Amino acid sequence: MKIAVCDDDKTQRDYLASLVHKWAEQSDGHTVVETFASAQRFLFSWQADKSYDALLLDIQMPGLNGMDLARTIRQSDEWLAIIFITGYSDYMNEGYEVSALHYLIKPVKEEKLFSCLDRASKRMKIEPKMLLFESESEMIRIRQDEIICAEAFAHSVEITTVTQRYKINLNIAQLERALEPALFFRPHRSYLVGLNYIRRFGKNEMILDNGLLIPVSRRRYQAANQAFIDFFKGAQ
Repeated sequence: MKIAVCDDDKTQRDYLASLVHKWAEQSDGHTVVETFASAQRFLFSWQADKSYDALLLDIQMPGLNGMDLARTIRQSDEWLAIIFITGYSDYMNEGYEVSALHYLIKPVKEEKLFSCLDRASKRMKIEPKMLLFESESEMIRIRQDEIICAEAFAHSVEITTVTQRYKINLNIAQLERALEPALFFRPHRSYLVGLNYIRRFGKNEMILDNGLLIPVSRRRYQAANQAFIDFFKGAQ
């Protein structure tokens, strides 16, 4: 797991980090812990790298406070486990608004934090498969099961999801290797499709749920047909 501790109080920050390290030793899992002295510093890091799994977040900090940071995160990341750390219970209702995993009152007790981290770890195991990539100098994390299709261009790939499109500097073979094989198929050398979004297809083309027509190469038709059948058999 990759866990961040964000608190403007160094003593508190170091204490929480030490507890996380202790929990990691007992859980027998590889854990990376990073600390941040302000919400702005974490936001800057998170915008460049959205691979964090859990965030221990103080609410009352100068400048950008923890609650506003959480709201910003939730605009594009619903899966980061946020554990609020505070000396007051006044913000509990707001914590529910941003789907906080838990709300711990200072001084934080070891057993309560360990329980939260156990929950975050279990949640990570059921989290949908994610794709992490760089797009226009920003790191983006999206759910693989929301990818409708991808199209290859000269030096990039355009990914279409259920909400928007992204352009990334990869070739389509690199993207294919990064995706979960059971969720996708490559019916043509220039296209990848999410099997869940195929409405119907014939020997020459397939129609996706968003109306896109995707060509099917002759030599890949049989494999595409079998992948389609296998996927929906497994979904039943």
